[in-house]
Amino acid sequence: MNVFQKEQLLLQACRAFESCTKLNAHLVAFAEQATQLVPHGSYQADGCLSIGPQGHLFLVEAKPHLRPDTVGQLRTINNKADEPVVLVVPYVSDRQGEKLQQHGIQYLDTAGNAYLHAAERSFFVLVKGQRQPLAEQPTQHRAFQPAGVQLLYHLLSKPALLQASYRAMAEQAQVALGSVSILLRSLQQLGLLRDESGKRRWTEPAQVLRRWVDAYCEVVRPKLAAQRYRWLDSGMARQGWQHLELGPDMAWGGEPAAHLLLEGYLLPEYFTLYTTAARGEVMRRLRLVPDANGKVEVLRPMDTTLGAEKPQPHAVHPLLAYADLIRTTDPRNREVAQLLHEQYLSYLT
Repeated sequence: MNVFQKEQLLLQACRAFESCTKLNAHLVAFAEQATQLVPHGSYQADGCLSIGPQGHLFLVEAKPHLRPDTVGQLRTINNKADEPVVLVVPYVSDRQGEKLQQHGIQYLDTAGNAYLHAAERSFFVLVKGQRQPLAEQPTQHRAFQPAGVQLLYHLLSKPALLQASYRAMAEQAQVALGSVSILLRSLQQLGLLRDESGKRRWTEPAQVLRRWVDAYCEVVRPKLAAQRYRWLDSGMARQGWQHLELGPDMAWGGEPAAHLLLEGYLLPEYFTLYTTAARGEVMRRLRLVPDANGKVEVLRPMDTTLGAEKPQPHAVHPLLAYADLIRTTDPRNREVAQLLHEQYLSYLT
């Protein structure tokens, strides 16, 4: 599950719980902020829920399905800390619920079934027998289809563009003029964008960024023409790649971009290069050899990605480098992504 899907699952479970029990339930913190409210060692919770009239706080682990190994995973997590973590999944049958209860695992689902307790706080809830909700047909809003992702890239990387005319937006993003109003309207329908007294503003910039990253990584990036290579000189990966003469149609992404943008903080292990240059030109300039398992990935970027408005001439914009790092799920890369955010994207908080 991506970050947005987890957040939606938690919100749906809260709504179902409130409907069945008439008790309050809401998401008070998500991802990184959750364990700041309820410390839980090194475990990174998916969120923190406030439940009941007293606002009891529960850390939660969101899963797309209840699998055979889920019980073991939750038991391992719960054995490491004092506060139990609540499992949130789309549906828990009565039989599955009994098994979870036997293992001391608390849970919520999107049908309203729940097993929650906090003995020291005199709080206990058990709801079962709720039917599995009908699966909704997934919808992909136009704002997060390729044209929308491309427009959002420019709106997020150039904050002033949000106040520009539709024509200026279309020219910057190289999307059809008629699409701009449709895409902005879609963002408004999602509650992510408001127009107040003729001035547009993001209602929740952090959520817009999160959803853009998810859409870029799932909808756009897999379709970019990509090839893999290895260095002709293996030592280039450690020292030398920084001094290669890149053409005007080339820019480092991912780990090497972070290295350049953060002045050497991260030593790259995997290399991402965005370019519109021909394959032979790339191989000649960077001295690369085709290799399906190579650590150098060369991608053809979205249109206008390699524009001149970048903090570092040999790296993509920090927004794109941030997305590249987040998609790897590598804890080291996510830490570096946070540094990029703090230094270059703090306006999206």
